[in-house]
Amino acid sequence: MMNKRITGLLLLLLAGTGLYAQEDTTRARPDSLPVAIAADTIRPITAADTTILYRINGKYFKSIWDDTKYTVTRPLHWEKKNFVQAGAIVGLTGVLLASDYGIKQFFVHNQSTFWTSVTDQIEPFGNAYAPYIVAGMYVAGVVTHDRKLESGSLMAAKSLVISTAIYTVIKSVVRRGRPTYYDSPFNFAPPLSGDKQHTSFPSGHSNTVMTVATAIAELYGKDHPWVPWVAYGIAGLTGVTRMYENRHWSSDVLIGMSLGHFVTKSVFRHHRELEHKKAMQLMLR
Repeated sequence: MMNKRITGLLLLLLAGTGLYAQEDTTRARPDSLPVAIAADTIRPITAADTTILYRINGKYFKSIWDDTKYTVTRPLHWEKKNFVQAGAIVGLTGVLLASDYGIKQFFVHNQSTFWTSVTDQIEPFGNAYAPYIVAGMYVAGVVTHDRKLESGSLMAAKSLVISTAIYTVIKSVVRRGRPTYYDSPFNFAPPLSGDKQHTSFPSGHSNTVMTVATAIAELYGKDHPWVPWVAYGIAGLTGVTRMYENRHWSSDVLIGMSLGHFVTKSVFRHHRELEHKKAMQLMLR
């Protein structure tokens, strides 16, 4: 859409200058000739001119800090629809808080050897597999000289860094007891206490897998509509495994996934805003 607007503006400028180019040069004013010549040298701004691609360097590491500030302060710039979405998440979290004990009991009483073998294959997507997927994307991009893949993997990586830092801070403050150790979903320890039993909120696995899933959906969802379905499907199943294995309450999983999704969306939104700013600067030269 941005390219169409830019191209339209350039065509309008060319049409204006073209009026002088069509005049009889024997009658044209002397100062009109340079305008006609300049019009012939105008090159439309293309996507390649405005695209920002990352490599591992100082600029990339600075962008991590810039994106962190942008993400943390993003709620200050929310529109009405954003508050509605946040309200829906808060409301659903409240419902799950009231249902956490019942959901735990459902999974505990429906465990089986077969389902445990299935969840054992899915659960690593929220921990071991996710970093390897991002690293694999980066290596593939470098080896095949696919700059979009290389840069996209670095955007996924910094989304993962930011979301991990945020959920770690939340987990250290909200010391919620894990369902593995406590039957009550309302068992909390003082903030910053160091015991491992109170590290339930939010779910780190859910945050990690949703961060990577959202990044992949942002990168390839437009060209391949099936990608978001697969990515988000795996993320959702990973969250279910954390409840099945009695490692997290359902509300932990929801907030973990919401956090990963929000952070990654913010990183990619900021990226698009920077590309738009770059395009505007090129137009004003």
